[in-house]
Amino acid sequence: MKKIILITGAYLGFLIGSGVATGQELMQYYAPYGWHMFGTALVIAVILIAADYCFAHAGRYGEITKGSDVFAYYCGNFAGRVFDIFSVIFCYMSFIVMLSGAAATLMQEYGLSLYIGGGITAFLVMFTVTAGFRKLVEVIGSITPIMIISIAFILIISLFKNAHNIQDNIAAIESGEIEIMKAGTNWFMSALSNGGFCILWLAGFSATLGKKEDFNTLVKSIILSSFILVAVNCIISFSILARIDVVNKMQIPNLFIASEIWKPAGSIFGVLIFAAIYTSACPLLWTAVDRFASEKTIKYNLLTGFLTLAGLITALYLPFNMLMHYIYVINGYLGFIILLIMMIQILRKKLFRQ
Repeated sequence: MKKIILITGAYLGFLIGSGVATGQELMQYYAPYGWHMFGTALVIAVILIAADYCFAHAGRYGEITKGSDVFAYYCGNFAGRVFDIFSVIFCYMSFIVMLSGAAATLMQEYGLSLYIGGGITAFLVMFTVTAGFRKLVEVIGSITPIMIISIAFILIISLFKNAHNIQDNIAAIESGEIEIMKAGTNWFMSALSNGGFCILWLAGFSATLGKKEDFNTLVKSIILSSFILVAVNCIISFSILARIDVVNKMQIPNLFIASEIWKPAGSIFGVLIFAAIYTSACPLLWTAVDRFASEKTIKYNLLTGFLTLAGLITALYLPFNMLMHYIYVINGYLGFIILLIMMIQILRKKLFRQ
């Protein structure tokens, strides 16, 4: 049970990053679709369970030496190499989104300049990644449970306080009175995009866990983390929806919502958002570095430092919400195509015992 909780925490720490903790991702993927967000949540949970199982299966039973080999296992050498390179680029771009979100959060709540906030985040992530994969899992797995409980507690209070606004705000969105950036044309397409970009994040991470951890324990953690994730996402999304008339143009809507409850709560929530971003940024950077260098080598450490610095410079000059929208949405649909290929291959291998 302790191992299940630790791995579940690692998965959730990976997935509850800047987009979820700040509320920006949920304001684009969940909130615009009102009560249909429950459908969005269910589809995303199914996608995550299926994808993580496929990646873990490849790590456990495939001839895989690195997490990046997982695409070749399912798609063949050429297509696998293309998907692998694309997923690494996407993970690195997502890492840049995390740095941007952290800098925006620290500036909005604590008045730190973008340079200082981004620099603090980049240094902590770089230090953790150089420590290696197992240390990374231990760190984010232990931080995440407290972080999730605290975030959910604060936003549940706001939800109860403002729940009477939800129906009116849904009507205002549907009529066009409230304009909001949407991730998809409808709730189902939004779910495919959201689940798809998570797939591209998780390939190397899940395959490496499949290689290193007990498979049955890992599968239980995959199922548990997926349903906890979408449950937390729905709670946060409804709290945003209850105040969407005020926060729809904000970069960090959750900070405003927390401050409305109690002014000091905003400062506390700022720390929680920072922790959530940190726990996602670490494995995203690790995925990019691990593709090109082995841990505990000079090349690995130098590449970690270089990619951190390059990501920080990029993050400081592009707005957080636009970065997230274009990087996540566009890449999400390709991730779903990869999932379909993997599911077909898994069924073929099991049916024909290959």
